[in-house]
Amino acid sequence: MEFILIAVLVVIVIWGIAAYNNFVKLIEAVNNSEKEISVQLDRRGKVFDSLISAVKRYMEHESEVFTKVTALRAQTLDPTVSSQEVKNAQDELSKVVSSGSLNIAVESYPELKADRNMMQLQEEIVSTENKLTFAKKAFNNAIERYNVAKGSFPGLIIPSVFSSLNKTFIYWSLDEETIKTEEARRVQF
Repeated sequence: MEFILIAVLVVIVIWGIAAYNNFVKLIEAVNNSEKEISVQLDRRGKVFDSLISAVKRYMEHESEVFTKVTALRAQTLDPTVSSQEVKNAQDELSKVVSSGSLNIAVESYPELKADRNMMQLQEEIVSTENKLTFAKKAFNNAIERYNVAKGSFPGLIIPSVFSSLNKTFIYWSLDEETIKTEEARRVQF
């Protein structure tokens, strides 16, 4: 009989240690998931700022190049312009085209790259927002796993005995005002 009692006590102690360690692991998973949200928010701020700045600069550059090419081309076709001015405009147009500022497509129209940069920016925005969404979901899932363990029998005994393991985590969510602000937020040029 003593053997059975000792075996039951050993099983209870082993279960208690395993359950305690499981709660520590669950709490750390919640903390880590919360930190991942911070990492993704920081990434979003840095990526968006730098990408938007780069795309704006490139769009300004393309606008300048396109305006210059259009003006030079118009000058070469203008019958009121002297032949020397036409030659100078042709030379300047050749310099712009050969400098790499402009790529000429088969139809002799400029192939500008701002549209590709905008597509890359859009893809990066979607990618970043997806990563942030996954981080938020992982955080809420970690809280859910902890709460299920804390509310299930016999696991609920451990947080009752060890108050350091009895945590109250708040799920990631937005208040109504923030939701309205976020819905109105758009990346604009």
